Amino acid sequence: MEQLLTRAGNMSDLAFLRILQLTHAQTSLLVEDLKGYDVPSTTPRSPAQNIGFSRSLAGASSATAGSSGSTAISSILETALEELFVTYTEGQRYLERESKNLAELYSGYLSAFARYHVSTVPSSPSLLTLVGIGA
Repeated sequence: MEQLLTRAGNMSDLAFLRILQLTHAQTSLLVEDLKGYDVPSTTPRSPAQNIGFSRSLAGASSATAGSSGSTAISSILETALEELFVTYTEGQRYLERESKNLAELYSGYLSAFARYHVSTVPSSPSLLTLVGIGA
């Protein structure tokens, strides 16, 4: 994941942000999928408890003694997911990079717009002053 993000970061900020979003979405799906396979961690002591254990695996009984173990695994998976992405999203790091990228894209489109109007309508000083060209 880090190699993919490093490669995308070398290409552009937009590529980095899109790959970061994609990897976060896919990793979240993986964590949710793994939570679905979580098996309660209790071991049955008698054949009667074995039947109850089989029902809990099939989804028939949700109120088993192993649900606390299941919750621990789910919380471990959630914590691991958060820790994977904390270096990229900690503090204002993600928002700053997103804002910088949007400003660059906007200024690029605005300069193309201004250059077009400079070449086609040279007698319109109000438009040129508005976008900051020719002032």
